[in-house]
Amino acid sequence: MSESIFASENDESPIQTIRQTMSVSTNDDGVAVVSFATNRGKGSGAQVMPVDQFGDYVTALEEIAESGIPEASEQTLSAAESLRQTVKQEDGIVSFRVRSGKGAKPAKVPAGDLTEVAALLRGSVDAVTAAGLKLAPPAPAADGAPAADEAPAADGE
Repeated sequence: MSESIFASENDESPIQTIRQTMSVSTNDDGVAVVSFATNRGKGSGAQVMPVDQFGDYVTALEEIAESGIPEASEQTLSAAESLRQTVKQEDGIVSFRVRSGKGAKPAKVPAGDLTEVAALLRGSVDAVTAAGLKLAPPAPAADGAPAADEAPAADGE
């Protein structure tokens, strides 16, 4: 067992931490998920959500960065809904979660960095979506027709 000497000293910005930690993978169910952290240290953890919820999540973060923090309520929510419901600001730090329940750790971002964090994540939506489709392509429709987001095959293919 060891104890880190510098565990409480972290001067990385949320932007740096996101850039270092963002990845797309598949979970145990074969669903493409995006994962990133906004901060490190005790009480922090990665934000993990299905790739297909990431665009809406970023839109929700942009709305909060622009309009402020809304009132809260609790239920089973998508990543974007959870963000909207759990966001709060205390001592100049905005915190929010992707999900609730045991083990859910909040993202923590200085209020002054929230717009830049939202912009960084917005810039990654296409890459995250493409990586998710590569890792876990959508299942074909039950009737054999292409899924709504797939183009039909051209003749001769």
